[in-house]
Amino acid sequence: MPSAEVRVEHCYPEASDFVRRHGPQALAVLHDLLARTEERDGVLVVQASSRDVAERLGCLSKDTVHRRLRQLCRAGILEPTDPPRRMFTATTYVVHLAGCGISLTRSRPAI
Repeated sequence: MPSAEVRVEHCYPEASDFVRRHGPQALAVLHDLLARTEERDGVLVVQASSRDVAERLGCLSKDTVHRRLRQLCRAGILEPTDPPRRMFTATTYVVHLAGCGISLTRSRPAI
């Protein structure tokens, strides 16, 4: 079965506020996570580790990604569902996009 296409859209001025508040590194991390989210019972969920995100992005260190993940958690955009573990192990997050000017849509490609 073909995989779903993911579309991340920015709505302005809210998205500009997000970038001003959190910076381009946090935006890059969020985009990476959004590309891998799953919808479970109407909730966006993603599992990620700092190392994996850093490896996929290629432009941020694992330490920087870890700081940005923590920043997004403090902002309420990410909500960890797992108990705290070692710093670079995979964690499951619920993603809350309401009010940040960023939205996600999925569509199945035509066969």
